[in-house]
Amino acid sequence: MAKIAWAEACQLDPTLLSLTRFFDVPPTYAETLAGGLTNRCWKVIAPHKGSFVWRPITELTKAFTISRFQEYQILKAIEHDMIAPNAAYINDQGLLVEWVDGELFDDADFDIQIKTLVRIHLLDKKRIPVAPFNYTARVDHYWMQLDAKLKDEALVELYHQWRSAPALDPVELTLCHFDLGPHNLIKTPQGLSVIDWEYAGIADPRLDLAMLLTTENQLEPTNVARYCQLRDIDNIDGWVEGVKQWSIRVHIMALLWYLLAFQLRGDPVYEQQAIQIKENLCK
Repeated sequence: MAKIAWAEACQLDPTLLSLTRFFDVPPTYAETLAGGLTNRCWKVIAPHKGSFVWRPITELTKAFTISRFQEYQILKAIEHDMIAPNAAYINDQGLLVEWVDGELFDDADFDIQIKTLVRIHLLDKKRIPVAPFNYTARVDHYWMQLDAKLKDEALVELYHQWRSAPALDPVELTLCHFDLGPHNLIKTPQGLSVIDWEYAGIADPRLDLAMLLTTENQLEPTNVARYCQLRDIDNIDGWVEGVKQWSIRVHIMALLWYLLAFQLRGDPVYEQQAIQIKENLCK
């Protein structure tokens, strides 16, 4: 992280100026935070108020259908559950959340991540005033933004084959994080804190479980069974099949995400990730 004087930081990112109303005394400095493509955030250190993370609204967040206002609503709804940082301030430039002081999660016990996901899924979704996640709408949004030159025959076929949600027995929707993993888990004296809720929404929990297991290379029936055990779910076979069906679509969303990231940023790393996913899906 690079420490930058507040005035200079505001010149680099004018959205920081919108925090003037929140801070009685201007912050001392800000630090750039390393993160993903859509997570170009700042750590803001202010006299008397402490440390915060500024999560701005940018053209990139819009391109990936990220709503800071929805993120704010979710964080406010679960602030008493002691699982996420508190939302401090929201405006039309971005979201300010409390800084979580701790260490990145580095425990090799994958069961802890499954337990954390279960904890999220058991939160009271009735308190969260957001519309349910729509898989097809999200895939279509990514697709429509892609340049025609990126849409080769194989990609077109994959898109049309997998753009619809799987036909599964319905389950109760839950709050889903959609980016759970060690990179978004902070160890604190009070326990684990989950950060970066920008993709979170109300959705089929089998999709969220498929995302975790797929991204962490843990897509095994035993892990699905463990999740079901923790939630007292009897239909384990049905959940194994549901997670399997959603895992394919997790790859489709990731493929389109990386292609759009490559289009917006031009970084060949994103293109290489997309090519690898497409090759695996075509097999």
